[in-house]
Parts: sequence; C-alpha cells; structure tokens
Amino acid sequence: MNLLTALDGFLLSLRARGYALATIELYRYVLDNLADFLDNPEVGRIKPADLDRYFAYLRDGYHPNRKSGDASPLAGSTLQNHHKGVKAFFGWAADELRLKTRPDTRLKLPDNNPRLIKPLTQDEIKALMAVAERTKAAQTGTRKAFTMRRRTADRDAAIVLVLLDTGLRVGELARLTVKDVNITTGEIFIAPFGESRRKTKSRAVFLGKVALRALWRYLAARPAHSPADPLFVSSRDGSPMNRNSIRLLLADMGQRAGVENVHPHRFRHTFAIEFLRNGGDVFSLQRLLGHADLETVKIYLELAQADTQNAHRRASPADRMKL
Repeated sequence: MNLLTALDGFLLSLRARGYALATIELYRYVLDNLADFLDNPEVGRIKPADLDRYFAYLRDGYHPNRKSGDASPLAGSTLQNHHKGVKAFFGWAADELRLKTRPDTRLKLPDNNPRLIKPLTQDEIKALMAVAERTKAAQTGTRKAFTMRRRTADRDAAIVLVLLDTGLRVGELARLTVKDVNITTGEIFIAPFGESRRKTKSRAVFLGKVALRALWRYLAARPAHSPADPLFVSSRDGSPMNRNSIRLLLADMGQRAGVENVHPHRFRHTFAIEFLRNGGDVFSLQRLLGHADLETVKIYLELAQADTQNAHRRASPADRMKL
C-alpha cells in the first residue's frame, strides 16, 4: 500500500479516536509533504535513511512559503510537529499494516530552540481593551475626530479578559459552551477533548471579578441563548467562533492597538507569569494550565524568580543605604 492510500486510513483512525481537527490537519500536511518528497512509496519500503533525508531537507533545503513573506528556516517546534506526525503514522502502520520493522525507531526528536517568552505588559493589555471598546478615530470634513463604541465590544473584551484570567488554550476557549461557566462563582469547567486526552484534561479554572463582570455583560446583552450554545459566537450569523477566528480577532486588535505579536498563547504565558508574580504556587499553576508535569511550568517559574531577583537588586536595603 502506498503512503497516500495509507494516509487516508490513518486519518480515519484519528477521527474515530476523537483527535482534534487541528491535529488531524497537521498530520495530513506532514504526511502529504513526506509522500511528495519520497514520491509516494510503498509504506513497507520506507527505510530509516529515507526519513533521515526528509528531515535533513526540512532543516536545510525547505523554503517555507509563508503569507507574511518570511522565508526563515522552520522553527524547532515545527520540526517537532513533523516528527510527531511521522511517529504517529508509523505507530498506526505497525499495527494496521503489520509492518515487520518501523523505519522511525531511531528518529530523534529535533531540538526545539523555543522563542523567548514575552508576556503582555499592563499597558499593552489596556491598549487592547481600549480598541475592543472603541473604533479607530474617524474625522469627516471639519468635524472633530470621534470614535464610536464597537458592536462587538462586550464580546471582544470578554475574550481578552477570559484568556488573561484563565490561561486557557485557544481550542479550549473555542469549545466552551454557556453551561460550562458558573456566572455566579466564576468557575469554568474544561471538558476533556477526544479519546486521547493528550492535551485537554478535565479541570476547573476560575475568573476574578473583573473578567466575570465582563463575561456577564456579554451574555446579558446577547440574544436569547440556551445552556448548550457556544460561549463565544460570531456577530454576523451567531455561528461558533473557532480557534482561527479568535486568532484573527486578536491579531486585528493588536494591529489596531499598536501591540506586536498578539496571539492567544501569549495570553497563556501572561497568565502563568502574572499568577506566579502575584504569589500563586507552581503546583496550582500546573493544575490550572492542565499540564501533566512540571517541566513547562518551570519555565514560567524561572522567569518569575528572575523578576524577584531584579526587584531585590533595585530595592536591596543594604545597597540603598550605601553602607
């Protein structure tokens, strides 16, 4: 069986097991690329050297065709996504196609080299809230420049504050329904997604008073809705907002506010670092973020501890007294 034919069966298996649509599409992209590079070979004839050649090509010979025009090499996280897709496929193929040997057994996970985590500042959050509320200043003729309240102001402010106050992943936010939120206590139930439970595990997160008030305003102004309805919907037709529409909304808000690199995961970084800065403990943060271990959380802890060190350097009593 050739690779593209096997790919159809692999993707069907992922859908049956409840994998997220984004993961399925990612693996489709990865394996389409692999099939194109290897000229769609028989799965059983793929050798370890073929996979080595493919990853060498991704690292050194592949030229991304990004909409932004950025032609920089693939990031470590992208190479890791290719690795995960290939490993998942051959894990499935070993059982389903009864492969005698797996060509991916010696394939090493590429280094990530993650980008520097840069949380949003208080001024940047305020700028985003301002553009959520009001339109860009307009001026006609001799009339003084004016702004108007945006039609989606309540919804957009609620999205910003819910992300900031909970650290939710964008997929988790998009899957929320009205009944998942206790508008009295501020508790939000995050249901596990799919059979694999690889990312989203059942847990509760919480809203503070400011975020809860913003969410209440949005729901109170929204036309009649039932508990099973999506929490955040399009203003045009009432359809559920998905992860892409939320990303586009935040990117647009960032552009209008003059804040660079505004995306959902940056709110997650900001929540984590601010939680620790404000006295939260690392074990509670792990549960709130839904991480299975402390490894990722340790990154935020190191940043928060660096903040403490810098604060002491500025406010050291002995240094300030010039003893």
